[in-house]
Amino acid sequence: MKFSIQKSTALAIALTLLCAGSSAVAADRSVTDTKAAATERAATQAIFQSQMSTYIAATRAIRDTHRATAAKALADFQSALSLATTDLEIEAAKNARKASRVAADEIAKSALGALVKPLKPVKPAKPSQQAQPTA
Repeated sequence: MKFSIQKSTALAIALTLLCAGSSAVAADRSVTDTKAAATERAATQAIFQSQMSTYIAATRAIRDTHRATAAKALADFQSALSLATTDLEIEAAKNARKASRVAADEIAKSALGALVKPLKPVKPAKPSQQAQPTA
């Protein structure tokens, strides 16, 4: 009888070690998968930030160019007004300023319309927690 108890005890110990080893391997795989997912998310976030920086820089450049064009139109208008002596010259200066403003506005709108805002990376779904047995 002692022999069978020892065998069953040894078998139980072996099964326990085997199960513990497989869960450790599963835990290692889970950690590796988690690290890989975190690395992938970080890389995706870095790409997104780079794209957003480029987008913001392009937007600022377009707006700065638009402001500079508007300022030049105003300066040209003011210099034309100071030289104007007749109503026709004043009217021509006004029309030239309006035309340059409309052109600058259209160019800025089309340039901003051509830009594509990068999409935010999709957040990974949270792993669902399985119900723990209560018994």
